[in-house]
Amino acid sequence: MTPDALHEGRRLRLLYASVGGGIGTLLPYLVLYLTGRGLSPAAAGLVSGLMSGVGVGVIALWGRLADGRLGVVRALRWSFVLSALTALALLGAGSSPVAVVVCALLLAAARAPGEALSDALAVRTRTGAADYGRIRMWASAGFALTVGVGGLVLQRTGLWLVLPAYAATCVVAALGTRGMSAAASVTTGPAAPAADAPASAARLLPPRVLVLLAGVLVFGVAMATSFTVLPLRIVDVGGAVAVVGAASVVGALAEIPLMHRSSWLAAHMGGRPAVLLGGVMFAVALVGYGAVSDAWGLVAVSALRGGGYALVYVGLVVSVRRAFPADLQARGQALLQTVLMGVAPIAGASLGGLAYGRVAPVLLFGAAGVLALLGTALACSRWAGAAATPGRAVTQVGA
Repeated sequence: MTPDALHEGRRLRLLYASVGGGIGTLLPYLVLYLTGRGLSPAAAGLVSGLMSGVGVGVIALWGRLADGRLGVVRALRWSFVLSALTALALLGAGSSPVAVVVCALLLAAARAPGEALSDALAVRTRTGAADYGRIRMWASAGFALTVGVGGLVLQRTGLWLVLPAYAATCVVAALGTRGMSAAASVTTGPAAPAADAPASAARLLPPRVLVLLAGVLVFGVAMATSFTVLPLRIVDVGGAVAVVGAASVVGALAEIPLMHRSSWLAAHMGGRPAVLLGGVMFAVALVGYGAVSDAWGLVAVSALRGGGYALVYVGLVVSVRRAFPADLQARGQALLQTVLMGVAPIAGASLGGLAYGRVAPVLLFGAAGVLALLGTALACSRWAGAAATPGRAVTQVGA
């Protein structure tokens, strides 16, 4: 491996560890922070929902900027810098409800493209294109570390530390983009037309991409439904809040070895079977959530869920890479994140909240498992076109 490749790999690992660490630092504690600033639980939940809506609304704009003159690296760096500044602004907003809400929404707009643009950058580099899973696993490691350690630290310091800690991860992530350049990018997806060609709907959303995104939506709804009600399930069977956190940590840790070995699995099984294996693992885990009635048993099942998610997610990112030309890579990854982490959770969280308590857990989680498997199968089907292997972006999924 050349010195440039080693340097690039270190930067990408730092970038992803910081992105995952930022998510683990902020999101599990955001509602608690908002209520601590004087918002009612209902108002805090509303603000959290509005933040998700803002993220969905602006991520396409960030993608357009990244595919244009600003470039992926500078757009990503600006996102991290603005995220750090708006997090500190939210900290300084005190207990003024108006200031808290405004700063929270600005934070949502700033941090929206972090994962999408990181993926767009990674799959355009030689290191990330060769083995995306081994790069992406560092986000899971960062998330697991901050969730596991964060709760213990915050018990001693109080929730005021959430936002400075998140701002610090953004600064580290911005530093991770230093030395990264679009000039080091590899060719991605279909050949791009002239730089000034318009990004028409036909280019951005051809039929194969619509099928891929439909599968992503179905899988995402199942994922969001299960994630929303799993904490309730754990508490209902006698688990404490610490057990809920343990389930998140175990799931994130289980992602790491599967992401690390995703390209090996694809090489030995073929791309499509490897992604489908992830879908089966994820679906079986959801069924297990409904069948197991022991809190720590549910934590153990989360390991299977994390491994399945790793294979599916890596496969989706690389599939999007193959489906879009070079000048639409950022918008392609933004579309994936918009559907998987934006639109799908709105539907899935609502369905889960309405159904839990009205439908038996075994039926609710079982239905979510079926949806997860159907979504995975659709996303990596031949109708979705140039889907790719979970690890290596240069091999067809049907190989």
